[in-house]
Amino acid sequence: MLTFAELYKKVVASSTSKTYDEDLAKLQYDPYHIECILKPDISPIKWQTCNNECRHEGKYFINCFFNHLQNNNDLPKCSECFDINKVEKILASKDTLSVLEAIKKGDRPVFAAIAPAFLSQFNIIDDRQLRSAFKQIGFTGMVEVSLFADILTLKEALEFDREVNDEKDFQLTSCCCPIWISLIRRVYPELLTHVPKAVSPMVATGRVIKKIIPNAITVFIGPCIAKKNEAKEKDINDAIDIVLTFQEVNDIFELAKINPEKLPKDIREHSSSGGRIYAVTSGVSEAVSETVKRIHPDKPIQVKAVQANGVVECKELLKNLKYGSIEANFLEGMGCVGGCVGGPKSLIDKDIATKKVRKYASESLYKTPIDNPYVIELLHRLKIHSIEDLLEDHEIFTRIFY
Repeated sequence: MLTFAELYKKVVASSTSKTYDEDLAKLQYDPYHIECILKPDISPIKWQTCNNECRHEGKYFINCFFNHLQNNNDLPKCSECFDINKVEKILASKDTLSVLEAIKKGDRPVFAAIAPAFLSQFNIIDDRQLRSAFKQIGFTGMVEVSLFADILTLKEALEFDREVNDEKDFQLTSCCCPIWISLIRRVYPELLTHVPKAVSPMVATGRVIKKIIPNAITVFIGPCIAKKNEAKEKDINDAIDIVLTFQEVNDIFELAKINPEKLPKDIREHSSSGGRIYAVTSGVSEAVSETVKRIHPDKPIQVKAVQANGVVECKELLKNLKYGSIEANFLEGMGCVGGCVGGPKSLIDKDIATKKVRKYASESLYKTPIDNPYVIELLHRLKIHSIEDLLEDHEIFTRIFY
C-alpha cells in the first residue's frame, strides 16, 4: 500500500535533499497557510466606520443593515453606512438574505467556499483581498475550492491510472459540472460506469469544512445557477448549505460599499495550477493528464482527451461516443461555453475571464496536485493516507452515480 507521503517523496523529492523537511522548504511550504482552513481567524476584519450615532468602531456591516430593516432608520443617515439603493436587490434574493441572517445570528461560523473562477470575476489584484472582503461582511473565512479541485484531480488521475489500460477503456468527466453529469444520468445512463466516482469540488469543500468544524455553515459562491440544485441532491446535500452566485455576492459588496481591491491582503491556502484551471473548458483534462504523467510517466496508455464546450457539444459528444465514433479515452463536458467562466452569473466576458484564470494558474508554485504539499498535508489530516484510501473513500470525496 503506497502512501501519499511515499508517492510525494518519489515524485517530488530532490535527490540533493537529505530530509523531507528540506524538500518542503524548497517548495516554499508554510504550514501556517493550511491553518486558514483548519483554524481560521474567527474575528472578521472591522468594517469601515462613520460618525452616525447608530454605529461605533468595530460594529459590523451586518448589524447596521438589519438595524436599518428593523427600525426603518432615517434614510440619509443610513446611506452614509451603506448603499440603500441596493437594499431591494438583496431582499429579492432568498439565498442572499439567508446568508446575511446566518451571519447576523452569529451562533455558527459561516464559510465562503469560492469557485476556481473567482479571480476573473471581482475587481481585485490579489485573491487574498477577496478573503478580506468576505471577512468584512462577517464571514468567518474564505476557502478556495481549487484546493479541493486538486484533490479531485488526484483522485481522477489515480482512477484513470487504475482503470484505463487498453484502447477500448475510457473515462467520462467532469465531476465539477452538474449539467454534464445530469445529461449523462438522464440520457445515457449506460455510460455511468465510466464516470469517476468523485463528488464535485464544491461538495468536497463543504464536506471537509464540516468535518473539521462540524457546526459550520457553508456557502458556495460561483457563476453557476445549476449549483443551487446540485447542493440539494439527496446523496450530497450534507455539504453546502447555501449557494450564491458571483452576482449575488457582488450585490452584497455594493450594498456594503466594500471595494476588494482597496483592502489589505489576508493569508491563503495554496492550490496547484491544475486545481485553478478547473474553471475553463479543457482545464480538467489538462489537470488530470499532467497528473497522470507525473505519477506514472511510463504508463503505456496516457490521457487522450476531447472536450465538449456547451450543452450542444455535450449532447453531440455523448451521441458520437455511444455509436463508437470517438477515439479519445478521456471525455470532458462543460455545460457552459468557455467552462465555468462562461456561467450565466459571471460578471465579465468569458474570454477575458479565461485569460485571467490561466494567468493565475501559471503563477502557482505547484504544477500538479501531487507536487502540492498542501494537498498531501490536508489528506493526512483527514486520515486519508494512501492511494487506496482516496479511491475507496466513501465519506468525503466519493459519489456513486448508479
